[in-house]
Amino acid sequence: MTSAPDLRGAPEAPGTTTGPWRLRALVLAAYCVNGFSLSAWNVRLPAIADQVGLDAGGLGRFLMANAVGTLITIPLAGRWVQRAGAPRAYAAATVGFVAAYAGLAAALHARSVVGLLAAAVVHGAAFALTNVPQAVLGTESERRVGRTILPQFHAAYSIAAAGGAALGGLAAAVGLGPAPQLLLLAALAALTRGAVSLGLRRDASLHVRAVRIDGPGAAAPPASRSRRGGVWLETPTLLLGTVVFGAALSEGAANNWMAPLAVAELGVDEGRAAMFVSVFLVAQTAGRLVGGLLVDRLGRSATLVTSALVSAFGVVAFTVAPVSWLAWGGAAVWGLGAALAVPVAVSIAAAQGRAAERIAAVTSLSSLANVVGPPLIGSAADLVGLPWAVGAVAVVLGAGAVAGRAARRFA
Repeated sequence: MTSAPDLRGAPEAPGTTTGPWRLRALVLAAYCVNGFSLSAWNVRLPAIADQVGLDAGGLGRFLMANAVGTLITIPLAGRWVQRAGAPRAYAAATVGFVAAYAGLAAALHARSVVGLLAAAVVHGAAFALTNVPQAVLGTESERRVGRTILPQFHAAYSIAAAGGAALGGLAAAVGLGPAPQLLLLAALAALTRGAVSLGLRRDASLHVRAVRIDGPGAAAPPASRSRRGGVWLETPTLLLGTVVFGAALSEGAANNWMAPLAVAELGVDEGRAAMFVSVFLVAQTAGRLVGGLLVDRLGRSATLVTSALVSAFGVVAFTVAPVSWLAWGGAAVWGLGAALAVPVAVSIAAAQGRAAERIAAVTSLSSLANVVGPPLIGSAADLVGLPWAVGAVAVVLGAGAVAGRAARRFA
């Protein structure tokens, strides 16, 4: 059995001014405001489309513009964080979010589709420029605390996202238009993210941590491979990227296709079908809240393998369930399996050298899965049926289990 590395007692860098629990609180706040803001305006997509006259195809292009901004920025974000430090990158992302929300509100007021698409690209870029420094800061917080806590940040993101969705729905119910709500989100980003950014910038060690987080024992990447493709083509990145791609594809399949599958195969109405997604999300959040204990007990590689296999079992159980009560169990198992793969893979990536660039490379596979996964499953469903299309995610998760096992020498 492989044990997770003991991080307790790791030496602090000279000049550190932020205690481990204060840094944890700052990173926790960063994850919360990110999840809250994203969900709060995502639930207003129907109102946004209606205000500027977007049909389904137009709404798809709007979402794709956001994804394009994310995919373009992720590799650049890794290099920037590596050179400038996570606090500066996070501060720049804060400016980007304020500009994006204000731009979206202005485009809605002017009923400008072009303006809406441009603001969506800026939002996607700001989202990517947030994810990389957040992950770097999360792994640094984990190092200072001395035990696995990164899954808790992802759990906080999920809980805050649920709160954002609820308040976004409330705004719609009371008749608040999406443009005023986006302006409020711009103000929220300026205040809360600005406060987090100021707190991070007071810690001088965080500005150089991007190149020192790896620790003295981190393996250096082969020079020949670095010249050809940098960290993107190194074995740890490819293995962990496979794990993350499968996990993100699984999570996206649950969020997008679980309810339609329940309606089609179990004959439930839309309200009950949505509850299956809720079960998945509650199980996933619970797994992230307590999963650190499992990681510290089993080890990171074993956790990756277990997560992928449990997710695959949940996918199969849900897709073949002939009755609702079995589907409830499948959804719960699916959510538990989806809880830990991404944060654990990020933790391993951060320990391999050039942490920010490697985190960016690994998380880019997650973004790719989020972009291509839902439409790919939909296209496959037209050919083989929705149960088989969703069930095929288990095969990708199986590949992730193999990759997680192979990554044990890096964990």
